[in-house]
Amino acid sequence: MALTHEFEMFESSKDVVFNKETRKNMVNVDDTFILYGIDTLKWIPSFSKNFEQSSNGLDYYGRTYLDSEGITVLKGIIGGWLQIFKYAPIQIELTGDYDIEKGKFNSVIIEKENLVTQLQDLFSLCDSAIKKDYILVHFGI
Repeated sequence: MALTHEFEMFESSKDVVFNKETRKNMVNVDDTFILYGIDTLKWIPSFSKNFEQSSNGLDYYGRTYLDSEGITVLKGIIGGWLQIFKYAPIQIELTGDYDIEKGKFNSVIIEKENLVTQLQDLFSLCDSAIKKDYILVHFGI
């Protein structure tokens, strides 16, 4: 099973619940893309520890909280990636992690349709959260 990052909007940080019910509605994004786009995702103003500590980017393993400013930046970044991937072939070859034994970066093949669907879902979730004045929570792997 591939690693995924889950995103969901909540009315406030007091309403954040991670269970089977809430997971049904979460938007999933493959870890492959998160790692590939990690540099651009560092531009997102964010919070950890229930909005107690401000930072930038997504906590890879834990929860990240985004207010309207962070959601707007994430939406803009995802929109940019969607524009780029519009020109990609059906199978996209992304640069993966570095293999010390082989002395080169690994390649990861992903299906364009799956990636674009995930990014469109996240874009729509950001849009909904902004319109409702909700927060967005990223649940790391």
